[in-house]
Amino acid sequence: GYLIGNQNVSVETLLAFTPKAPAKAAIVMLLLYALKSATIFFPLIILEIAAGHLFSPWAALGINFVGMLIILTIPYLMGKAAGIKAIQKLVQKYPRFGEIIGKQQDNTLFLCFFLRIISCLPGDVVTMYFGATKTPFWQNLIAGTLGVLPGMVLATLMGSSIQDPESPAFWISAILMITLAALSALLYYAYCRKEQKKNTVEESSNRPNL
Repeated sequence: GYLIGNQNVSVETLLAFTPKAPAKAAIVMLLLYALKSATIFFPLIILEIAAGHLFSPWAALGINFVGMLIILTIPYLMGKAAGIKAIQKLVQKYPRFGEIIGKQQDNTLFLCFFLRIISCLPGDVVTMYFGATKTPFWQNLIAGTLGVLPGMVLATLMGSSIQDPESPAFWISAILMITLAALSALLYYAYCRKEQKKNTVEESSNRPNL
């Protein structure tokens, strides 16, 4: 119960809750992924880093990949069951989200990818929206995976070297994560600027000639 709704959960907290036996630890990690899918505000990155710390790099990547599939499935089913009216109330908290989906409703595959790669919006809210709007699940899964995968891999590698913060592996993964975040922000900014210019041109063309 402590983890539910707690926005201050850290990697150390998760490690304290995780059994030492590898098989049991893997099951607990996947259950935490399912919990994260239902709580929205539970930070995803600490799960990815914790898995990288607990398991060998390849095992951690496998567990985090399965966890990624979980977070792309459970919120989708929740959104599908709740319906669009229930999700719209949640979406209203994120005005930019509404603007983007309004512009890209005819290109859901791109939208599924773009909203994950920019990492500027809660992924669970995004996935719930796709479920509520009955976006084909395969689009949500494939495009969502492509959008989430780069950050997941880097966070996993950081977790595997977190005990040695002076190691090259730690610093390389940290620098690449910062670079990915910066590129995500720039991509989002460029998209907003493009839409702003497009709207300005449309408004100008719609003005009556005097």
